[in-house]
Amino acid sequence: MIKFLTKAISNALGFSKVEARGTLMLIFVMIAGIGFSRIYIQIIKNPNELESGDADKLEEWVAEVESSFKEKEDQEFDKSVYYPTKKDFNKQSELAKKEKNNAESGFNEESEKEKSEPIIISDLNLASMEDLQQVRGIGPAYSKRIVKFRDLLGGFSSNDQLKEVYGLEAETIEEVQKYFSVQSSPDKLEINSDSAKVLANHPYISYDLAWIIINYRKQNGNINSADDLKKIKAIDEETFVRLKPYLD
Repeated sequence: MIKFLTKAISNALGFSKVEARGTLMLIFVMIAGIGFSRIYIQIIKNPNELESGDADKLEEWVAEVESSFKEKEDQEFDKSVYYPTKKDFNKQSELAKKEKNNAESGFNEESEKEKSEPIIISDLNLASMEDLQQVRGIGPAYSKRIVKFRDLLGGFSSNDQLKEVYGLEAETIEEVQKYFSVQSSPDKLEINSDSAKVLANHPYISYDLAWIIINYRKQNGNINSADDLKKIKAIDEETFVRLKPYLD
């Protein structure tokens, strides 16, 4: 019954459910108040049942009740308390306009802030996997590949060696080079004492080439300079240039 009356009031007056329920409650209270007031008035009209002093007090109470109901009827629901103030509305409008203009012009406050901050370039040979993952485009897999390749080399001798890491795109390499560069020398190969197994572990030396170097040492003695490697016919110019930074 209450749901039916609430829906009827809401449809008839265009109220929300909360306003309709409030109106229904107000109607019930008014009906109950009027009923009680009539009963008390009937009692007041019978002087035999109440003393004169009690009748006066009761009449005053009824008048107060009727007055309070009249005040509730005169009150209007003020929806302005739910509306933003003009100051807040203008502030929100300015922010929305600013965001729209930034989006249309391609302006990004975060990017501009990053550009204004100085970039500290760290040594690529000392960077950990976690350090590398701070670079955009470098996740756990790529950072692991970079560190593994660096360790096999004994350290990078040039930033260009990042191009030899499998899967790294040119754009990602550019991002890495914004924050990291080779600032320390790589470990050297013990070309005159390392075993064939150790030499072959280097990315630039195949297993066959390792044994050729071993045999060369046996036949010609120690390799005293990088230029001595040029005497080994199996080492072409490209391999020589790549190996040179790793030789004593």
